[in-house]
Amino acid sequence: MTELPENVRALLNDPEAVKVLASVSKDGTPHGIVVGSCMSPSPDMVVAGEVLMNVTSANFKETGKAAITVVKGTEAYLVTAEDPELVGEGPLLDKMNEQLAKHGLKARGVWTFKPSGVWNQSASPEAGTKLA
Repeated sequence: MTELPENVRALLNDPEAVKVLASVSKDGTPHGIVVGSCMSPSPDMVVAGEVLMNVTSANFKETGKAAITVVKGTEAYLVTAEDPELVGEGPLLDKMNEQLAKHGLKARGVWTFKPSGVWNQSASPEAGTKLA
């Protein structure tokens, strides 16, 4: 497991940042979605609300792998993650649904992940540098 640097967590928790969540099927087919409900409640966790994630959720169950790219302006990071777990009730889901209600959405659950790597993907000379 990897802990996320504070600047990466700040961007993941920024509602103005664009977040793309990627999964892969058992046969190796990649699948990516834009997911506004992605955030980091702690340095060792990334979460995403399961709103319309039929293919993505199936892929998580099959392979247990995810990648999240988060971008705002020229700042960007790639977080690889593993060990997905779907939380179907409790305070994490309640908090997620409170935020999603502002957009007329509701999550069926919250996927939690353990970060396994972090790379700088910013438009800068540090692009491609592994951070954690």
